[in-house]
Amino acid sequence: MRKRIACIDLDAFFVEAALKVHPEFRGRPVAVGSTGSFAIVCSASYEARKFGIKAGTPLWIARQKCPDLVWLPTPGNIIELSNAVHERLREFCPLVEPASIDEFYLDFTGCDRIYPNNLTIAEHIVREIARDPGLPTTIGFGTNKLMGKIASSLGKPAGILEILPGEEQAFVSHLPLDEIPGIGRRTVPMLNSMGVYEVPDILRIPLTAWQAAMGKVGEYIFNCAQGIGDTRVVAAENKPVRKSISHSVTLPENTGSRSLLLNYLSHLVEKTVYKLRSEQLTCGCVGVRLRFANFASDGHSVKINRSNDDRDIFQAAVALFNRMVKPGIKVRLLGIHLSSLQSGAFTPDLFDSLLPEHQRGLNDVLQIIRAKYGFSSILRSRSAIRISRYD
Repeated sequence: MRKRIACIDLDAFFVEAALKVHPEFRGRPVAVGSTGSFAIVCSASYEARKFGIKAGTPLWIARQKCPDLVWLPTPGNIIELSNAVHERLREFCPLVEPASIDEFYLDFTGCDRIYPNNLTIAEHIVREIARDPGLPTTIGFGTNKLMGKIASSLGKPAGILEILPGEEQAFVSHLPLDEIPGIGRRTVPMLNSMGVYEVPDILRIPLTAWQAAMGKVGEYIFNCAQGIGDTRVVAAENKPVRKSISHSVTLPENTGSRSLLLNYLSHLVEKTVYKLRSEQLTCGCVGVRLRFANFASDGHSVKINRSNDDRDIFQAAVALFNRMVKPGIKVRLLGIHLSSLQSGAFTPDLFDSLLPEHQRGLNDVLQIIRAKYGFSSILRSRSAIRISRYD
């Protein structure tokens, strides 16, 4: 049976949420983000985007580009609005999978009698979400999630776009590399070094070569070039809670440099916590694993107060690291392991209530930008040092 998958993307969601609180600024260039000395843009209105302001832009640069910019803090109603959209979407389709706070997948496969035409469904959903809870949406239709997401990205703002069955590969072949979900600004130079400058170039390299060079990522890129993507849409309530999340890295060379190792550790913590928050989980146990230059291994773990904040987890990881790494010892591999996981919504009110307001906002902004543009699109400075030196 042919798949009918829709990707629902809430247009400039954080700006729209803020404008519900401050409707007097509608029509003006508006940006939403964290507050404080290191404020960065999490979302910009389409009026602000005309000035080159986008997610990740530091506030001081945004103000240089647009002196009349209206700056609003990350709104407190985003979880409520996202949940409201989720509930509305369930009225149209039983299979609704939240991909992020402002993006949802719906599976209309087998609903031909109720919804014989994708355009009719999309127009109805756009109209109803605009009425209640009052948000603009873009909808992309395709035969898999990849096609739905690409269609919704290209259909913005407030558009409806369908990639027809059988046209998937032809459609993606005309796209720039960085418009393929998962291929960001840091991946493009890597692909260029392999002789890949356009999507069709990907298929000139055998799948086995992609797998050997990049593992599952290489296989994903190869499939994307053919318009092949995941077709599973899993309702939030049916998703099993994983038992643990871990990441590790083998260093380019054995090192005993404490500062460099802590850069790596910070990067691993951020990457793992990003996954934790993406799945709306908290952890109660942090573990660190090391492999030394002589190939001996060591690992320790510690229980912590339940958290999904990278600073709490990094602090626990550093304490474990200090127990295992002594002067003169060189490390070959470094890993982080989070366990004792429980479901818990990603919301600053629940987990960050004891933090200063500007730091709570920063946590939210980092998560939002990464969800949209990939984990490595924005990093804390202690983690970015590692990236700049070795990636």
